[in-house]
Amino acid sequence: MFLKKFLSVVFIAFFSANLFASSVLELVGAQDSVHPFTSRIISTGAEAAYFNPADLATLDDSFKIGFGMTIQNKSISHAKRPDGYDISSHIYDVDTGSMGAGIDNFYAPMATENLLNRRGSSDYDSFDGVIMLGAVKNIAKKSLEKLGGQLTVGIYALLPISGIQTQEPFFNDEREQYFSNSLQFELYGDRLKQFSVAAAIAGRFGRYFRIGAGIAISTYTKTQNRVFVPSPTDPAVQLINANMNVGASVMPYFSFVANPVAGWHLTGTFHFPTNTGIVKLNNEMQVLGWEYEDGTKTGYLKASSSMTAGYQPIKLSVGTYYDFKVKDYTLTPMASFEWSRWSTYINRHGEKPSDKWNDTFSTAAGLIMRHPERRAAFGFNYVPSPVPAQTGRENYVDNDRFGFSLGYHEYFSITDQVKIGAGISGALQWLLSRTEEKDLERSVKDGGIVDELPDDAEYYGSQVSAEEFDEIKKGIQTNNPGFPGWTSKGFLLNLGISAEVIW
Repeated sequence: MFLKKFLSVVFIAFFSANLFASSVLELVGAQDSVHPFTSRIISTGAEAAYFNPADLATLDDSFKIGFGMTIQNKSISHAKRPDGYDISSHIYDVDTGSMGAGIDNFYAPMATENLLNRRGSSDYDSFDGVIMLGAVKNIAKKSLEKLGGQLTVGIYALLPISGIQTQEPFFNDEREQYFSNSLQFELYGDRLKQFSVAAAIAGRFGRYFRIGAGIAISTYTKTQNRVFVPSPTDPAVQLINANMNVGASVMPYFSFVANPVAGWHLTGTFHFPTNTGIVKLNNEMQVLGWEYEDGTKTGYLKASSSMTAGYQPIKLSVGTYYDFKVKDYTLTPMASFEWSRWSTYINRHGEKPSDKWNDTFSTAAGLIMRHPERRAAFGFNYVPSPVPAQTGRENYVDNDRFGFSLGYHEYFSITDQVKIGAGISGALQWLLSRTEEKDLERSVKDGGIVDELPDDAEYYGSQVSAEEFDEIKKGIQTNNPGFPGWTSKGFLLNLGISAEVIW
C-alpha cells in the first residue's frame, strides 16, 4: 500500500513540477542534512535522490520534512563615474539612424539625467524560506536481501515559500539602464526561488558496489503574441491574442559508490546540464498605418526572444571517505572535488557571455560522526567563481565562495522498528571581495564598452550648433551601470531544521 502511494507521489511530482535540478541545491546544499556541503560524498537521507542517488541503497524506509532559510547580505560598491562620460540630453537632436554603432540590435540610449533609476539603487539583501520534503522506499526488500542486494527509490523536493517559480531577469550590459540601472549578482536572485524536485533509483550489489540514477524534468513555455495597435500615435491601446504551449525535457544523472577495501569508499557523480524554466517569446505586431519593409501598409512586425532561469552546467564530482569504528561510533573523514563546465553558461536572456566563462574545480571536505541515536558533522567548501575579469561591456557579478557548516541530529526509538529524528544545521558562506575595472582600450568589436553617442552620430537639431555637438560626442559616452568598475562582497547564512520518521 505504501509503495503505491509513494509511486503516486513520484508520478505527480514528475509531471506537475515546473522545474527540476535546482540552483538552490547547488548553491546552499541540502539544508536539512547534517552536512550540507558534502552530500555528494555521503548522503544520509532523502537528499541522496539528487546529490548521490547510489547512497539510497544504504538507507531504510523513511519520510522527512524540513524547513530551511537563506539570509543574504550582499553589496556592490560602484566606482565613482569620472566626468565627461554622461550622455547629454542633446542625444535627442541626433539622427537615430546612426545610433547604436557597434551594437547588434538597434536601440537608442537615454540621456543620463533622464534615467528612471539611480545607478546602484537595487537592494541585494534578502530572506528566502523553503520547505523540504523527502521519502525513501526499499523495493522487494526480503527477496533481495537473500541475494545480498538492495533496490531503493527516493524523492526529494523543495517548495519555496515565496512561490512555485520566480523569474526576475536583468541585462548584463548597458541595456539595463532602461530598467533597474543597477548591477545584479548573476547566480543568486530568482535562482534561489525555484520549485525543485528530484527522483532516483539505486541498487546495491553485495557490500562492494552500488549505483544510482535519477531523472530531472524541466518544462519550457512557447508563447506567441499577436498584437494589433489601432493607432501608431497611441501605442497604449492594443488588442492582444496570446498562444501558449508548455513542453518538457528530461535530463538524467548518475552516481556510484565503490568499497574496494573494508572501510574505504570511492564515490562519483555525474549531472547532465539543465536549462530550467525556458520561455520562448514570438511577437507579431500589426500597426494600423505603419509602412512595412516591403512598402505595404499591411503585415506584421515580428520579434522573438527567449528567457531562462537556473541554468546549471555539466557537473562531475569524485570523492572519498573512510569509516573508523570507535566503540558504538563511526567517524568518517571525507573530501571531494567537483568539475563544473561553466564555459557553456547561458544567461537569463538565452545569451552566451561574450567573455567566455571558465570551467571550475571546487572542493569540499568534512567529518561526520554517526551513532544509532545521533549524528554530528562539520564541513567546509571552496567554490571559485567561473566569471572572468569583467573589463568590457558585460557586467556579470560573481564572487569566489568559502564556507563552513555544522549540524546535529538526534534519533529516538518509538518501537523496535520505528525511529523518529530531529535535527538542525547551519552554514555560512563568504562571498570573497572582488573588484572589477573597465578597460577603455578594448574596442567595441572586441567586447569593449559601447560608445552610446558614437562619434559618427549625425546632428540635425537646433539646441546647440553643429560645432558644439561635435565636441559633445567626442570620446566615450555611456550609461553602462558597471562603468567604470565595482567591488562586490557579502555572505550567505543558511539554517535548516528537520524531522524524520524511519522504519
